Amino acid sequence: MTNKKNVRFALMLALAAVVAAACAPKSPAERVARLRSFYTARPIGFIVDAKPETAMATAKTPAGAGDEAPESAAVGGDEGVEAADLGPLATRQDVLLDILLQHDSPEKLPGITLDISMVDAAEKPVASWKVWVDTAKLPKATGTQFTNLLEDVPYEEGYAFSVEVRHPIPVEERGEYREFAQAEGG
Repeated sequence: MTNKKNVRFALMLALAAVVAAACAPKSPAERVARLRSFYTARPIGFIVDAKPETAMATAKTPAGAGDEAPESAAVGGDEGVEAADLGPLATRQDVLLDILLQHDSPEKLPGITLDISMVDAAEKPVASWKVWVDTAKLPKATGTQFTNLLEDVPYEEGYAFSVEVRHPIPVEERGEYREFAQAEGG
């Protein structure tokens, strides 16, 4: 009978140690990692805003070509420079990405870093971004939509976007996530 009591007592001590370890205060980074797991994000649509860019070419006016420099020439050296509009050379594409963000966290983070990826039609990665989002006023359990601007994106027809709250974040990558730096006082 005594052995059974000793075994029960040992099991109760082991269980108490496990519970105590689970309830022990965690480091700020561990706290952030745990809270990040309560957040979700997904893309809900996007618009590509293509804008033609123009370049200005410079044509040099030889020194001494005339008594007076043309009005558009720069003054101040042996040569004047005249700007000429060559027209559109390239197109700059910005993407307005609509994102739905939600959390069921017992405690809100002041902000969270989202991982955004763009893949081609064959689902090969083309580009990725890390985007900080202020979540201080994000209500619990209610999805909130917002639009994020991605600038100068190499988008082509058939490309797609994904948005996620990565979890877990390897320790060596935490420096790329602002919420970890803030938790450590940085």
